[in-house]
Amino acid sequence: MPDVRKPARAAMIGLAALLVAAAGTASAADRYWPPIVDPPTGQYTPGRWVWADLVTADVAAAADFYGKVFGWTFETYGGEDDRDTYTLALADGLPIGGLVFDQRAMKGKTPSARWIGLMSVPDVRAAADAVTKGGGQVMVAPTMLGERGETAVFKDPEGTLFGVVRSKNGDPADYVGDLNEWIWLDLWTADVEQATKFYSAVAGYQVLPLEQQGLRSGAHLLSGNYVRAGVMQKNDPSVSAVWLPYLRVADAKATADKARAAGGKVLREPVSMGRAIVAILADPTGAPVGIVQLPGMEAQR
Repeated sequence: MPDVRKPARAAMIGLAALLVAAAGTASAADRYWPPIVDPPTGQYTPGRWVWADLVTADVAAAADFYGKVFGWTFETYGGEDDRDTYTLALADGLPIGGLVFDQRAMKGKTPSARWIGLMSVPDVRAAADAVTKGGGQVMVAPTMLGERGETAVFKDPEGTLFGVVRSKNGDPADYVGDLNEWIWLDLWTADVEQATKFYSAVAGYQVLPLEQQGLRSGAHLLSGNYVRAGVMQKNDPSVSAVWLPYLRVADAKATADKARAAGGKVLREPVSMGRAIVAILADPTGAPVGIVQLPGMEAQR
């Protein structure tokens, strides 16, 4: 985990339009997509990850977990059929993401939900062109989604899903995430050099190589003079490349215990990494999520 005092809030935006458009009774355009910010800011922070959507085969189980462990509350829009709804997640009253149903997030009896992230870009179509030129794939072409804005979903050269957005009402204020909000994300990849080159072309990032830091080696992606994300070298070739988001917590051990009690799993027990204590959890529907505890008073800011 990097020095999280330096980067601005690394909140994420996710989009399940790829899955919704192919699976449901309602098209992506017909579904209600809430605004990223309300009231509008009219300000944009290219390169920042500004929302998060969880694609899961069991929205109710996921919501129950995140409510018990992180204190989130939820608002659901749409009909009675899960395939037509969008569930907004709020941390202390602040919208920070959403939950979207897709049955394909259950492979046989194994849950395989995933948080999917979107970054803010000034031009969604230009980002799509850069993805194609860089060896990635356009999974959902640039599309206007209600109050959210123009959005597209891609796969990078390793097949990792991510997306971009040009928000209709602007991006959230640029700040370090509060407790139970998104604060960081890492891409775990087999090829750091290829990944940093690809994402730099898509979003205009600057790249800051990292010295070996225990389990972490790779680079940071910077925009607007802030570190926005990490690109880390994965050491196990059997593990797929993945974007892993992190939530800020006051006590990593207590949060891990809550996760177990709420039906989740602890994939990596809390461990000190520099100035932070980090752990990796999985919710009951299979989605991995990291947690970060900052030292001393910083956790209470």
